[in-house]
Amino acid sequence: MVEIIFKKEIEGITYDEKDSCNSLLIEHGGRIERKLGEDISIEVYVKNYGKIKTNEYEVNLRVLCSGKKSCSKHFFEAKGIERDFRSAVLSALKKLDVEIEHKLHLSDQGRKG
Repeated sequence: MVEIIFKKEIEGITYDEKDSCNSLLIEHGGRIERKLGEDISIEVYVKNYGKIKTNEYEVNLRVLCSGKKSCSKHFFEAKGIERDFRSAVLSALKKLDVEIEHKLHLSDQGRKG
């Protein structure tokens, strides 16, 4: 089961945006759990650069593994910066997915050489 940990209360985010973010993280967290083969926790750090015209959100995601399989010796972290909060979360999740595939060489497993 994916555990989502928000490290700091986010200012300027509505309840609907936070709920949407939480559902995105749980959905993508389930995919990450299947790739890694163990339970994970996702730590979420959000910074809001709150200028009126250039309001940007920086979302940092960190995956913590609970087991002793291949994930425990790797560290997975990704950052997304966008003007929209949901877009920043999606950007960080995509980068996190790419990082996991690169570190664990998951894209090479189906190939025969």
